Amino acid sequence: MKRAFLVITHGDMGTETVKSMELLMGPQENVTALGLHPGESVDSLRDQAYEVLAKNEDQYEETIVLVDLLGGSPSNVSLSTLAKYRELKIVTGLSLPLLINLLNFSEAEADTEKLINDSIDVAKDGMKLIDKNFLQHKS
Repeated sequence: MKRAFLVITHGDMGTETVKSMELLMGPQENVTALGLHPGESVDSLRDQAYEVLAKNEDQYEETIVLVDLLGGSPSNVSLSTLAKYRELKIVTGLSLPLLINLLNFSEAEADTEKLINDSIDVAKDGMKLIDKNFLQHKS
């Protein structure tokens, strides 16, 4: 399936996460990042999100939206787009492992919910507490 990804975050977190992903995977034409910066209006961010979604609608079968934090302004902007884009999938808790997994398996996995849930699992599995006990062998 031909998918696009829209990353919406506070500040430059999304833009920099996309840059880090591209450092590892190369340029990705199907990923757009938007950020809400101090002094910018949420309405402007919402307008930008609608512009990206409209453009993606012409080029891709669907867009998956990733946001940094549930309940924040970027999340609320993405939720507001559901009025027009009823089938839109929104994923909270943006991380580099999440984004990489979504992109790695985007074309191979036809089931969007499976793709998202598998990617969320990969992101969760990548979170570890590293301390003095981490390297000790368990018998």
